[in-house]
Amino acid sequence: MKTLLSRKLSIVFLIVQFLISAALVGIAFYVGFIPLKYIVALIVVCLFLLAYEVFSQMTDKTYIVGRVLCALICFFYIGGGYYCVNTYSAIDEMAGQQVKVDEISCIVLKDDPAQSIYDTKDYTFGILATNDRENTDKALAEVQAAIGKEPAKTEYQDNDTLIDALYAKDVNAIIINEANRSPIEEYYKTFSEDTRVLNTHKVETVIQEEEKLDDITKTPFNVYLSGIDVYGSIKTTSRSDVNVIVTVNPNTKQILLTSTPRDYYGPLTVSNGIPDKLTHAGIHGVDCSVGTLENLYGIDIDYYVRVNFTSVRKIVDLLGGVKVYSDYDFTSDWGPSFKKGYNQVNGKQALAFCRERHHFANGDYQRGRDHQHMIEAILNKAMSPDILPNYADLLKTASKNFQTNMSTKEITALAKMQLNDMSQWTIKYANAAGQGASKTTYSYQSRKLYVCVPDYNSVAKITKRINKVLEATPESVEKEKAGSSSEEDKNTAMPGDEDKAIK
Repeated sequence: MKTLLSRKLSIVFLIVQFLISAALVGIAFYVGFIPLKYIVALIVVCLFLLAYEVFSQMTDKTYIVGRVLCALICFFYIGGGYYCVNTYSAIDEMAGQQVKVDEISCIVLKDDPAQSIYDTKDYTFGILATNDRENTDKALAEVQAAIGKEPAKTEYQDNDTLIDALYAKDVNAIIINEANRSPIEEYYKTFSEDTRVLNTHKVETVIQEEEKLDDITKTPFNVYLSGIDVYGSIKTTSRSDVNVIVTVNPNTKQILLTSTPRDYYGPLTVSNGIPDKLTHAGIHGVDCSVGTLENLYGIDIDYYVRVNFTSVRKIVDLLGGVKVYSDYDFTSDWGPSFKKGYNQVNGKQALAFCRERHHFANGDYQRGRDHQHMIEAILNKAMSPDILPNYADLLKTASKNFQTNMSTKEITALAKMQLNDMSQWTIKYANAAGQGASKTTYSYQSRKLYVCVPDYNSVAKITKRINKVLEATPESVEKEKAGSSSEEDKNTAMPGDEDKAIK
């Protein structure tokens, strides 16, 4: 000990190691996703290494090696702390995002003389009478502020009659939500070339917060996974082409993925009982999609997760690609080809795989099935050690390309639960059925669109399956394993469905 005290530099090294060790343990407690047993093991390792360093500084033979080792240990601790903090920060940025952004544009024909909103003082504006009226009125208020008087306006029942009025010059300008541009261009192919945007008014809306679960690690819950059909910011409002309800039972380690076709035909929460396509609910915000699905299946959806085209491409690329199962050989409209069986895909290929529906006899049903395959593939890769090389970039990208109303505390609690027991999860699939038809919708009341009329017998069976997973206990699951699949499982599964296990 006298020798140790005489080496003041050694004492500095030991103090630094002790402080960094204490900081690392403190971070492990703070982030909340590291199980207690690992923290205890960390404390034991830190104390052991600190004790070793103390003894290494007491002899002339080992003190140099001890100092080098101390520097390496501190570097390792700092790296571990950085990854813990980085993980927590990414989760915190991703969690609790409850803001949607609508871009409301004032649009004129391309040859119109107006160059800005200030040139529209004597213009008549075409607007939708009821659809998205709150955002339209906010845009009109901005026009009024610019021209100094209330603008003249004419109301139309849907986008078709609104666009027709602009082309016919019955109005000088129209106001639309940019979320409607893609469906408009499916019918009016040259709309973007024929028109100009004079002004865009961005409206940020806080999505209404629902009551949270008491303990997400012990209470079964439903998550709505929405895939919107745009690139760029995840906060952008747009159609929801992927509509998957993820039913999670943390007690039995079961997951049920329920896919509902984008064209499913029924009333939206904002349509006053008038039926519309499920995908159009996304234009009114994720809360509208959630409420519409809750009404359809008679269930509560506790959380949502939103992704878009950019999310899928970036996440799959940062995962180093994923291995996804295809039920058929096919070539996508977007280029890549896939064979029946497992395919290694990058981000671009993964997006093409998820978007394809025209090459399948059962169209959107198979696309929903492929969404489920891709979710499984991403989960399998995300839970493997293969992600470690791109770990930091993956977290950073995920935080900017996912939107969820789960809190940081809830996400870290789920991560802690999985790290603690490393349990194997069982995935099952359910797919809502229906019949194709041509009908008018709330969004397009003057023109018939392709829709999928629900098979309510299928809907009822899916509701039973969802509730069965929510209400299951470990004992009931073991009893079922000893028997065979229930009738609900058989009648709501697509051909080839089977239970899948993931870790």
